[in-house]
Amino acid sequence: MADRCRQAARRFAALLADVCVPRALLRRIASRRVSIALIVSLALAALVTVVLVAFAVLSYNQERDERWRSLHRELDASADQLTAAIALPAWNFDDRQIVAIVQASLNNRDLYGCTVTLSNRMQFVFLRNAQGVLEQVAQPPDIPALRTAERQILVAGREIGVVKMYVTPQYVLQTLRERRIALAFAIVALDVTLVLGVYLLLWYLMLKPLKSVGQYAASVKAGGTGEGPHQSLFLGELKTLNESILEMVALLDQRYSAMQASEERLAIATDAAHIGIWDWDVETNQLLWDREMHRQYGVPQGGFDSTLASWEATLLPEDLERVNRLVAEVQRGERQYNTEFRIRWPDGQLRHIKSAGKAFRDAGGALRRLVGVNYDITDIKQAEEELRRHRNHLEELVAERTEALSVAVTEAKAANRAKSVFLATMSHELRTPLHSVIGFSRLLADSQSMTDEEKRNLGVINRSGQHLLTLINDLLELSKIEAGRITLQSTVVAVEGVLREVMDMLGARARQAGLHMTLDCHGLPAAVQMDGARLRQVLLNLVSNAVKFAQQGSVMLIARAEPLEGGRHRLSFSVRDTGKGIAKADQQRIFEPFVQTDNTGAQEGTGLGLTISREFVRMMGGSLEVESELGRGAEFRFTLEVQGADCVPGEALSVVEALEASQRGRRILVVDDNEDSRHLIDSLLSPLGFQVELAADGAAGLAALRRAQPALVFMDWRMPGLDGITVIRQLRAEPALAQPRVVMMTAHAFEEERREALDAGADEFMCKPIEQDKLFQVLEQQLGVRFRRRQRLPSVQRAPLTEARLALLPYEVLMAMREALHLLYPARALQLLEAFRADHGDTVLAVEAMLEQHQYPQLCSMIEAVCAEQAG
Repeated sequence: MADRCRQAARRFAALLADVCVPRALLRRIASRRVSIALIVSLALAALVTVVLVAFAVLSYNQERDERWRSLHRELDASADQLTAAIALPAWNFDDRQIVAIVQASLNNRDLYGCTVTLSNRMQFVFLRNAQGVLEQVAQPPDIPALRTAERQILVAGREIGVVKMYVTPQYVLQTLRERRIALAFAIVALDVTLVLGVYLLLWYLMLKPLKSVGQYAASVKAGGTGEGPHQSLFLGELKTLNESILEMVALLDQRYSAMQASEERLAIATDAAHIGIWDWDVETNQLLWDREMHRQYGVPQGGFDSTLASWEATLLPEDLERVNRLVAEVQRGERQYNTEFRIRWPDGQLRHIKSAGKAFRDAGGALRRLVGVNYDITDIKQAEEELRRHRNHLEELVAERTEALSVAVTEAKAANRAKSVFLATMSHELRTPLHSVIGFSRLLADSQSMTDEEKRNLGVINRSGQHLLTLINDLLELSKIEAGRITLQSTVVAVEGVLREVMDMLGARARQAGLHMTLDCHGLPAAVQMDGARLRQVLLNLVSNAVKFAQQGSVMLIARAEPLEGGRHRLSFSVRDTGKGIAKADQQRIFEPFVQTDNTGAQEGTGLGLTISREFVRMMGGSLEVESELGRGAEFRFTLEVQGADCVPGEALSVVEALEASQRGRRILVVDDNEDSRHLIDSLLSPLGFQVELAADGAAGLAALRRAQPALVFMDWRMPGLDGITVIRQLRAEPALAQPRVVMMTAHAFEEERREALDAGADEFMCKPIEQDKLFQVLEQQLGVRFRRRQRLPSVQRAPLTEARLALLPYEVLMAMREALHLLYPARALQLLEAFRADHGDTVLAVEAMLEQHQYPQLCSMIEAVCAEQAG
């Protein structure tokens, strides 16, 4: 029985899973529009039923086992009692007493009967009849379902008989059957109650609100606005759904109104623009026109019979054939419908029409509809014809002028080429000797046998060369601006350092003018990738103008940074002054070349500073703006977006001594027509362990390449005979030769020359004059060599020069120093200071530091301020 119950429960659970889980069944239910409340109720009832059946089976099994155990206990107890009771009568063979005791003991309905067998073969059998009455029979029962218990009758340790007790399970089975029926009715009642309760709850909380939403949607669909569903019916997510539906309906209503307005505007626009709209149904061959189409064809409203043949009759025969071919190609999907043709009005007028259409096709690709627009371009055609006549006349005039202008254009091109050649030549002629001056001064500066005075003189030579190189670069940059060839040079820049450098350079001048200088910079990144020279020049121009035109008060330089995604930063710069300000009418004119305002109070300079600054800011991706009012000062500001950098380059902390022992003997070929340049590179590389071979021109260099097979070649660009580009191209064109790494050396300063050299086959590009650190870096990158280095002694930090320390020097000495600096004669200024080195050593060292850094304007400004104070 227990096994059958378990099997029934498993079959019911499997059936419930088959009903609830499959998606196909859910799709069938959804297609029949079954109420979701009913589905949820039945699903919940099924789940609860599974749980209840499980608990019912468990409870039933426990109760069944307990009843069977109770039945067996009762059987055993009755057998024991009866055996003890009839022991004495059985000893005495008192059959009357035995019958009485047995009949008295079998008073429980579950006891079906008993058998008493004595040792003298006497047997007493008592069984219940169909009415449940106990009666004595002749034979023991032969019913397999009966449970039995057998006991021996013992008296004084001697067996005198056997008692066998029978018990029937029918009452237990009947009770268990009634229990199963009760459990089944209870589960069904709970399921019905649960389904009804959940359905009613879902009806009120979900179905009724959804029905209200459906009615509202039907009302909106029918064209009425109506009132929205009653808000009190909606709870939780349904309230959000209701609000979303109301918002959506309101939005759709707005868009529908906007669409109607747009259609009205479109109709007005098409009428105003004289655009005709047509629709050709290919299957019915019907052609529908709007009002404008009738006007374009000169046909009154209702005068067109909407057939394709009537439209074809209006076209000129030579145009009709071409249009029909186009329509056939459109039907095959080969082209789009876009054409021009001529029509003739009923009154004989000839009109030009431009037509375009869009094809609509079925799933098989066959053309079903062609919808398009028409434009009457008769006036345009007439205007084109008139213009054609004028153009023919103008062509005759232009032909006359072209011959005269061609001469001027040729001369202008020749002048432009001459200017480019001049710039390249001057760059080469100026940079080549500077290459030797700077290179040999650096080379001699590393000598251990030179005195301090000689090293100081070499430092002057090197700094003067660097200064001259800066001037040459500035002149070339100015030429590139005029030619439109200027480019940005992105390097790692410490923005705060640039700001402080600008403030230091103009601080003395501001103090002399009685102005208070303020630098406000917070939260700036440590380093960024940008053109630091351009930024420095822009800020110098802006702050210099502020100092020049602010007669009193203060000048403030403000910088802020805003972090962006990808490690980028937005840098904002602002220069404020408390001067007279700039009139509104002049705030745009001041950015024009050679323009200065009349109300600034100063007319110094050429008026190019703001023009150049605005151009530099524009190239860096910003816009230079000004905000000012008369009497309230001015503010110039701009914003740049830059990429952050990891570190700021500083002075090299080590000096190259030689190659690693395992890498010495690498062959280096130097091809340069300048002997000093060849000797410089040889002097730099031979002591390090390279085998350097020199060639004075391109032909000798090409021969050395075929003979020596060097690992790397330093190739000059401009040489007599074969130039560097030609040599590289011939080298790369001979694959049989060993292909060394080639570094192009040139004094050119233009980016296009660099690209030309790399495209010709060069591996690297170096601009003269060549710096040692850059040279060693190129060797490491191109050859993969490693240098043995020694640590460079750190430079001594000197206290900055102040006006108070400068005032300790005599007035006459200061004026003589000022005159020497104005003549760009720093050596004379140092000679004047030598007499005061013993008493004012710190001041002399501070002045020397400023001269080493070429801070001549700042030093002159400080001297002028001290002299003015002493004279006063």
